Amino acid sequence: MESKASSILTSASDATLAKCIVDSYKEIERNYFVKQWKTSELDAGHFVESVRRFLELKLFGKYTPIGKSLAAFNDKTLQDYQNAVGEESYRIHIPRALISIYGIRNKRGVGHISYISPNYLDATFIISSAKWILGELIRINSSLIAEETARIVEHIVDRDVEGIWEQDDITRILIDGLSLKEQILFLLFATKITSESQLLQVIESKDKAYFRKVLKQLHSDRIIEYTKDGWCIISPKGKISAENLILEKINA
Repeated sequence: MESKASSILTSASDATLAKCIVDSYKEIERNYFVKQWKTSELDAGHFVESVRRFLELKLFGKYTPIGKSLAAFNDKTLQDYQNAVGEESYRIHIPRALISIYGIRNKRGVGHISYISPNYLDATFIISSAKWILGELIRINSSLIAEETARIVEHIVDRDVEGIWEQDDITRILIDGLSLKEQILFLLFATKITSESQLLQVIESKDKAYFRKVLKQLHSDRIIEYTKDGWCIISPKGKISAENLILEKINA
């Protein structure tokens, strides 16, 4: 999915700018995943600068070279974007989302000393806003529907999760003591496995009836979506459970 996002952004700008946007987004998400709130929020500054350059290119025909400082980001900047000719989202919506990220990053104990410490809620706001901005850039510059755009953004980061061994056609969980439910969550979150048959093959469950009962319970609890044709898709609620599980087991 990273290559698809990069390809779309490269076609809309250039390879250097596309790489800056994707790489800075990946850093935000990776540090958010391991609960490094301050680092995640600091990385957001690079994302804001990269997307601002993208907007400059789209609205004004050229962008500030990488390595050269951008002008201050303030109300005048927002007005300059808004008064330009171009896509409404470039002129209004994305700049306002960016300046909100920028404010959190600079004013709440991240970029500078403050009485307010970086925290989960601030980092969650930033990662959610960055996801929306990246999705909007991809949507505008492709013919993809919103659902497909969201799927690309969601899978840009291939999380390198400890406790999973993948080699050729082999996938195995290397953490002992996980329940069947925990193994299913672990695999759905950390790998590209999505089918009941694949899960069965990896987990090597001997009781297929019980295995399906657990899948149905996870479905009822809205942890996964278990379809009639045997596909298993982890839900946002399930991702939170899986992240907590992985951090708990790996750091144990």
